[in-house]
Amino acid sequence: MGGEIRPCEDAKQLQHYINTYWRRGHVLATDDAMFRFTYSTQWVDRSVWPGGMSVLGLYDGTRMTGFLGSIVTPYPRPQSYWLALWHVFPETKGTGLGGKLLAKMQSIAEACDGWIGTFGAGPDALPVYLKRGFCVRGARRWVYSPDGEVKKTQRTTGPARPHSAETLPGDAWFDHRFWKHPIYSYQSQSGVVYRTEENDWGVVTHVCHHPEGADPTFAKIHAAESARANGRRFLMDGWGFDCPGENWTLAPDDLPTVFHPPEARGSTIYAVGRPFLMTRIHKGDCDQDRPNGAAAVEQAAMSHAG
Repeated sequence: MGGEIRPCEDAKQLQHYINTYWRRGHVLATDDAMFRFTYSTQWVDRSVWPGGMSVLGLYDGTRMTGFLGSIVTPYPRPQSYWLALWHVFPETKGTGLGGKLLAKMQSIAEACDGWIGTFGAGPDALPVYLKRGFCVRGARRWVYSPDGEVKKTQRTTGPARPHSAETLPGDAWFDHRFWKHPIYSYQSQSGVVYRTEENDWGVVTHVCHHPEGADPTFAKIHAAESARANGRRFLMDGWGFDCPGENWTLAPDDLPTVFHPPEARGSTIYAVGRPFLMTRIHKGDCDQDRPNGAAAVEQAAMSHAG
């Protein structure tokens, strides 16, 4: 089976592949706006990616037999590649073709003095990244309670200082990632960016950006009161390497991590990066709050319209 690697230039072919081999009904296969939002950001270098999509395809002639996608962002380096979906035909596994996709994407990132990594790697994937020189660190999910619902936790150390080569996300990225999101609607107050959703589990507020010293109590109080008035459960969560501050505690492993449908996937996940690891996690890194399928897209769209 052939193994030519080249930039993908046919969006419909890639969407068909995702729908057929990754997950039927996946949002990137069914929603064109979400597809462009993910793979055709304003930071994609069109001289490197002629089709305007930051995706490498694996081809046997004209047939796609695998791909590696990335979200191009301006942080933690001005040209950064956040890995987003990686798949090869099962019959090619063990041939090294999947590794060649990653090596090629690494070389593209390194050619522009950029960064490559992801937030959301599972433990089984860590050896693949480690042997290729990536830094790895476990990130944990935290839940917030200012009113004694859970044991209060006081952080004893401050947040890690940015790496000397790290560029922090600026207004342009926040504008793209949150305020121009094609599906979700976000809110911001006192520097805290968050999104509240109603789902089969209850009402959930995701804290996506939590500046040092910021208190998200206002968001919890508003959403929690609404949930309680309707007899529903409420949760506020966020991801971080360290405890975000007072009133945050580790989420239990049996608490749902995704909600379309509700499913517990544990409260530890791994961030990987090369040549360094970013110091702060924003929940939207690598679009981790992306909906899980077409049904979730429809639900989010209805919620947004309301």
